[in-house]
Amino acid sequence: MLVPVVRQTLMSPNAELQTLRRAIDGVDEALAGLLATRICLSHQAQEIKSQAGLAVRDPDRETEICYRYDLRWRGSSAVAMTILSWCRED
Repeated sequence: MLVPVVRQTLMSPNAELQTLRRAIDGVDEALAGLLATRICLSHQAQEIKSQAGLAVRDPDRETEICYRYDLRWRGSSAVAMTILSWCRED
């Protein structure tokens, strides 16, 4: 998959590489922020379930999340499982 990045035909390969690296760094920063938000939301949901006497883990929900990841990006259920693991308050 190609992501459009503003390219200037007069850029040297090094300058173009630096532009792409800055874009990657921006994506990484956004991902880190989104993951922190997801972890916080997950912990809140776990607390609500715990207070309500419900099971904190829901295997059906985890399977659904992994399935959605795989629909978007084949093979990415491993990424989903890692994220789910990070989100658990064990």
